[in-house]
Amino acid sequence: MNALKDLRFALRSLRAHAGTSAFAVVTLALGLGAALAIHAVVTTLLLRDLAYPDSERIVQLQERAADGHLMNLAEPNYRDLAATGVFSASAFHGGGEGPVSQGSRVRRVLTTWTGGAFFGVLATPPERGRSYDADEHQPVAVISHAFWQGMLNGRNDVIGQTIEVDGSPMTVIGVMPRGFDYPAGTAVWLPNPDDPGQSRTAHNWTGIARLADGQTLRSAQLAATTLATRLIREHGDDLDLTGFDLTPLAQALAAPVRDALLLLAAGTLFLLLIAVSNAANLLLAQHAARSRELAVRAALGASSRRLARQVLAEAALITLVACVLGLGLAWAAIALLVQRGESALPRATEIGIDAGTLAAACLASLIIAAALSLTVLVVQRRRAPAAALREGGRGQSASRGHLRLRAALLVGQTALTTVLLVGAGLLGRSFLGLLAVDPGFDAAQATTVQLARPFSRDPAVAAETARRYAAIIDALRAIPGVQAVGGVNALPLDGGANGAFWDGSVTDLAKAPKPIGYAEFRVASDGYLKAIGIPLLAGRGFDAGDRADTAQVALISAAAARATWGNADPVGKRIQYGNMDGDEHVLTIVGVVGDVHEQRLDRAPAGAVYVNLAQRPLAAANFNLVLRSALPSERLVPVLREMLDRNASDIPHAIAPLAATRATALADRSFSLLLLSVFAAVALVLALGGLYGLMSFAIGQRDHELALRQALGASAGRIARSVLGSGLRIGLLGIGLGLTVALVGLRTLGRLLYGIPAHDPWTLFAVATLLLACLLAACALPARRAARIAPSAALG
Repeated sequence: MNALKDLRFALRSLRAHAGTSAFAVVTLALGLGAALAIHAVVTTLLLRDLAYPDSERIVQLQERAADGHLMNLAEPNYRDLAATGVFSASAFHGGGEGPVSQGSRVRRVLTTWTGGAFFGVLATPPERGRSYDADEHQPVAVISHAFWQGMLNGRNDVIGQTIEVDGSPMTVIGVMPRGFDYPAGTAVWLPNPDDPGQSRTAHNWTGIARLADGQTLRSAQLAATTLATRLIREHGDDLDLTGFDLTPLAQALAAPVRDALLLLAAGTLFLLLIAVSNAANLLLAQHAARSRELAVRAALGASSRRLARQVLAEAALITLVACVLGLGLAWAAIALLVQRGESALPRATEIGIDAGTLAAACLASLIIAAALSLTVLVVQRRRAPAAALREGGRGQSASRGHLRLRAALLVGQTALTTVLLVGAGLLGRSFLGLLAVDPGFDAAQATTVQLARPFSRDPAVAAETARRYAAIIDALRAIPGVQAVGGVNALPLDGGANGAFWDGSVTDLAKAPKPIGYAEFRVASDGYLKAIGIPLLAGRGFDAGDRADTAQVALISAAAARATWGNADPVGKRIQYGNMDGDEHVLTIVGVVGDVHEQRLDRAPAGAVYVNLAQRPLAAANFNLVLRSALPSERLVPVLREMLDRNASDIPHAIAPLAATRATALADRSFSLLLLSVFAAVALVLALGGLYGLMSFAIGQRDHELALRQALGASAGRIARSVLGSGLRIGLLGIGLGLTVALVGLRTLGRLLYGIPAHDPWTLFAVATLLLACLLAACALPARRAARIAPSAALG
């Protein structure tokens, strides 16, 4: 009963100060909404187990290189690791996008080839039919639930249907349940039909395994390390690994975004603390304005417990409403995060508001309500009712202790805002640095067309694919306004195939000595260099004379040439690169081209070797055309679509600007920068609002004093400078404390930065200057108001 009375009275009190109450609610809702959204993301990606039975026992297997970076597995190394006895099941997988068709319908989808007990490791039975095991090498396929419902229309007789994958007929034997999504986006799983490879440096496969009963991650890692030592001793130069790395699969999937997520989690915590600080300041101001009312109630016999319950009820109401609004904001934010960050976030479809997020919201609300109540009660306890009555009657200024507490809260708020702004500033400068990196190609006025034909090891089929692509290129060149057209099997910044190559004297790859170099393997057509804007530095490029029946030629990038032959001229050198596509014809280098960032912008180009599409088409089933045209996109794209529908209706294709490759490569960084910048902007607004509110409140409480000072001769300018000085002291203390915290706490941010240190002085100076200017602006209006107080008010 008493609780209901307290809540009713609290509701009336908050209504009487609706503006302050509403601002406190909005402030807390913003902080809670951001915190709950990031909580849902972090718990899903970093804390929640995968949706597979005993998923904590599933690990990813990788090899470690001499420089410490992790690599995919070579198949012989995988077989030795699987035979250690520490796994109950193990598998390897790899794949890529390609055409899958049934009848006249054809789509480009992600296909995953698997070896070993793939479905045994993940321990998830199909929704329909069956899966295949480690010993099955028949032309069968297991499909995803989405592929079944989409391309195959969810038909009940799907088991036993035939689909063509890369031109080969496959019998559908199983449909995986909704939510089974490993590797992410896979539509079709197939047993690997190839003979086991013998190269211990062909890093083609991702490995996964389930720890055997009685084995821990530590014991399995120890066994893998022992194996690596033995392999190095036995195989020497045939290896390029220094060890194996076993990582829980959930951690491995989240690894690319882990540092960014932890940074965002820290940012949301800071934002929430700023919001709570701001709400506390608002409630302190509200209760200071009601000090006379509370003193009267205390003088009339209201117990301190009764007054404390009222304070708690008001804080609880504010926090409850803020929690409900915060959950709504979190729901909207998560939807936006998943939509905007799907390419950057693994397991994006699993992110949502669940019981854990609701529990976190309730717990945070209780803690915030308690903190707000305690802050107000501490101030009230220090003020005797008689003193409050005297101050309220004379209109004197609020107690120094009250103002000091509010100022201290603002110092902390400003410090946290400084840290957020420094973090956003560092990420922003790093992002600008990456944008300034020359990727090695010119994306302006360039458009890409992704094509996919069935993969085949039959040279005749591959040659026909090359002829089809050449015909499409010729048709595109005939479009008015098109300046250059060419193609490549993998676009820059889109990964691809990296491998070793040997001296041209090597004729038997099975007995090949140590390779002379490593490079990305690219199959390109005549015209590709001009279309994408890669410069020719020496020799010649591909031309019409490079035909299937002529001696095979290659282009090499400057970085690969330097790494292999130093300063010697590579033109005329002969190399053997048959391990990449099975074609063991010797290649003669006829030209040197500019370096391109094939993998990432924040790493130096590793180098590439380009072979000619007409001569080496086996690895070009997936092909990317690049068109350079002065035509605007809105005019070019419809013409492209019409031409492709007329000349390539049986080939899945997708049109996109070449600049999209760069945007995709930077998606994770831009996503983190966007979120942290939003947090920092909200924090800055809250900090400015808090300082403005404090200065306005202090001046309102000091009207009589300031008028008296003017009556005694103080100038308006002196009064204004005094008010500005008060705000400046608060701002400088907060900025100084924030910069100190940033220097110490943001050292780990270095892994996310490019080209600048975590203590970059220009960023620190810019943030300090911006904050100081904003804080002075927030104090300007209160200072102006103080200077305009009439001296006659002292006589009131």
